[in-house]
Amino acid sequence: MGPLAMSESQDFAFYKLLLEELREARRARRDLSNAFMSLNLAGVGALGFLQTNESGFVRPELLLWLSAALALTCVVWRTTNAYYRRLLAAKYGILYHYENRLGERPIQDEYQDLGDRRWFRFFSLEQLMPSLFVLGYGIFLAYSIPWWESVFGPRPAILDIVSFR
Repeated sequence: MGPLAMSESQDFAFYKLLLEELREARRARRDLSNAFMSLNLAGVGALGFLQTNESGFVRPELLLWLSAALALTCVVWRTTNAYYRRLLAAKYGILYHYENRLGERPIQDEYQDLGDRRWFRFFSLEQLMPSLFVLGYGIFLAYSIPWWESVFGPRPAILDIVSFR
């Protein structure tokens, strides 16, 4: 026996369920992106605070490890974005299937009316922010750590960074 045929009202009810699932996934992606943004902004604040403390001396390894941890959160953020993009693409594909079965295609029509979407994907703030934060951490480290002294000084601080002292 083949799959059971659904009536048009069942198709529409399933379509509405899929649409709500799609909204929930988009909401979850937005909430997670906001959490990563807040975490990185707090990290930038912490780096700024450490850089401008009253004693005037901050151990370079602390800045390095904190920046590395924040950069790692950006990698996780970017990976999570990629997961949600794939998840939403799959959900939209199923939703489009049911729109075709119902004979009305409001979501597909809206997507088609956007025209050329390559620029939207390339300049998406969601895609760009993790990379910009990592770039910022790299620039911060290049500016704030005395690399020459840390690597080639009398007691290279690089030894402290590597040995976790």
